[in-house]
Amino acid sequence: MASAKSVTGTVVDRLARWGTASVLVGGALALPRRTRAFGVQTLMWGAIDVALALFTRQRSEIPKKPMLRRILLANAALDVGYMATGAHLAVRTPTFGGRLSVAEARGHGLAVIIQGAALFVIDLAAARRLRP
Repeated sequence: MASAKSVTGTVVDRLARWGTASVLVGGALALPRRTRAFGVQTLMWGAIDVALALFTRQRSEIPKKPMLRRILLANAALDVGYMATGAHLAVRTPTFGGRLSVAEARGHGLAVIIQGAALFVIDLAAARRLRP
């Protein structure tokens, strides 16, 4: 079984890499009008992921294994909620009173599904390493 420190380090590294890739890909996809919604959503999630990784890396205190596992499992549950929300946006394509086009709602939704799925894998894989 892995230590809380090694699991935290792995999560931070994976989150930083995923976030950086999301910022780069999202930035590129935000330029063409056709993929702008997907790109902007991806870029913003990536920026938040990188910020969280940097914040966590700066912390000197690491939760004990049982608490870290609970945090990761709670995050995995939130990730499922993100995916469900993204699916709602992609399938139902709400326009929010005309502020979004159907294509934009779909782009935002698909990006949220992908981000939620990636975070789910990161969180669940780390939680599994901390099984009692």
